[in-house]
Amino acid sequence: MKPIIGIMAHPTLNEYRGNKATIHSCGENYLFSVEAAGGIPLILPIFDDPEALDRYTAMCDAYIVPGGIDVNPISYGEQPHPLLEATRLDYDEYQLHLIKRMLRTEKPMLAICRGIQIMNVAFGGTLYQDVSLHGPGTMRHSQREIMPGGISHKVIIEEGSILQRLYGNELWTNSYHHQAIKDLGEGLRVTARAEDGIIEAVEAVDHPYMHAVQWHPESFFVRKDNYMLPIFEDFIKACK
Repeated sequence: MKPIIGIMAHPTLNEYRGNKATIHSCGENYLFSVEAAGGIPLILPIFDDPEALDRYTAMCDAYIVPGGIDVNPISYGEQPHPLLEATRLDYDEYQLHLIKRMLRTEKPMLAICRGIQIMNVAFGGTLYQDVSLHGPGTMRHSQREIMPGGISHKVIIEEGSILQRLYGNELWTNSYHHQAIKDLGEGLRVTARAEDGIIEAVEAVDHPYMHAVQWHPESFFVRKDNYMLPIFEDFIKACK
């Protein structure tokens, strides 16, 4: 039986015929990647209600925490920097409450882009509100002009990690983020970095399978080689 993969919805402003409304959305490449890897995707709406969160947690066999807007610095005890972009504190709270429930189940978890950032916050860590705050020599990580499936920079992979098992010691990735992990959350270990030192992947030390990456592996679904699919296949395999 195929596992059900719960994917947290994202609040997206939709404009149609002059009207604006927020929709609870999910990029289709997340859905296609889960399906291609052997799972059944299920989008989880943004309802920060304890009963809803408990039901979400119970009905899914594994979870994806996807990319999206900036994490509000209030969520990790900081004031907003001038380079901060759009945030929604209620979205942070929904994700943090749901992540804590998901972690307790010890079911597999995969976090992507914003997902690695909010996961780090859930473990007590902090973020660079813009990667430029990392200091001199930081490369540009928000490569907005590249097409889906395009690559941006290389990451160096740590030994003994999920990524090393899948790809060896280095990997070319895309890069769409302007925030990044600053202080690593307690209970996480770094499994990949960009050559400028920015953290690009982490795993949870005391969890059977919590894997988080800073790039967007689902965007590689448009490529014929789709060499990021093993990330989803390994995640789905961990459900069985």
